[in-house]
Amino acid sequence: MNIKKVKQGAKITFYNGIYTILLGIYYILAIDYNMKTNFNAVSELWGFFARYDSQIASLFFLFNVLIGIFLISNGITIMYLSDFIIKRKEKMTWVVLFISGLISWAGLLTVSVMFKNTILMVLSFIGWLMFIFGMLYPIKYYLQKSYREY
Repeated sequence: MNIKKVKQGAKITFYNGIYTILLGIYYILAIDYNMKTNFNAVSELWGFFARYDSQIASLFFLFNVLIGIFLISNGITIMYLSDFIIKRKEKMTWVVLFISGLISWAGLLTVSVMFKNTILMVLSFIGWLMFIFGMLYPIKYYLQKSYREY
């Protein structure tokens, strides 16, 4: 039963990796919409800002693309580690996935909240919740698993 939970949890995180890649693609493809929404939160018009201060506006574009690329690479990592967990059920892989995913999803959620971008907040929260559920579902197996001491 515990092995089944490990595989189910790893499948959830595997799908979370796919979700992360799709979210990264959204960040890259919806740059204009994200910038307009982010700048509306600070009562500034993105079009006006982009027109009269294009050098700084390009930094915001690059920052958005960087987040998208980060999400795509993070999604690939989540998928790889989840697949490794499905095949081998190793505790260390689970710990690495748990810590790295928790930090990256919490960071993304924090940035989305700071931008006051409701859509990005909701999308980040869904990803964070799915990841946490996938990681906590098999936690009993990993806490009870004993290892040889050398």
